[in-house]
Amino acid sequence: MALVFFTLALAGRGGEKISGSDIEIGPSDDYTEAEITAAMDIVQEHFENTFEGCTLTALRYDEDEVGDMEAEWAEQYDADQAIVLLSDFETDQRGGDGSLNPNDTYANWQWILVRTDGGEWSLKTMGYG
Repeated sequence: MALVFFTLALAGRGGEKISGSDIEIGPSDDYTEAEITAAMDIVQEHFENTFEGCTLTALRYDEDEVGDMEAEWAEQYDADQAIVLLSDFETDQRGGDGSLNPNDTYANWQWILVRTDGGEWSLKTMGYG
């Protein structure tokens, strides 16, 4: 399966906070592109609603990089499946809401989502692993 790479202009969905984010969906043995995109939609919405003063610059799924973690996260949250997405984002001069470093770039920020019985993804945790 070939790597899918595209840039989304999400001005209609999220304004400046996620506009122009690079979205990468790598090959997966576990999830379809639609399943990965559904998880990414949840992350983008959460970012838009809670990461005040931050701009999402990239969001990606790389099974080679995170696949080994997914079974552990699923077990921890008593779910059938887990997906780990990675993102990069920038903070403003306030450090977002003040809990992050001002004027900084965060790379490889993890987003952990789980589901059971092929249901909807649920965001459980985020941050550095």
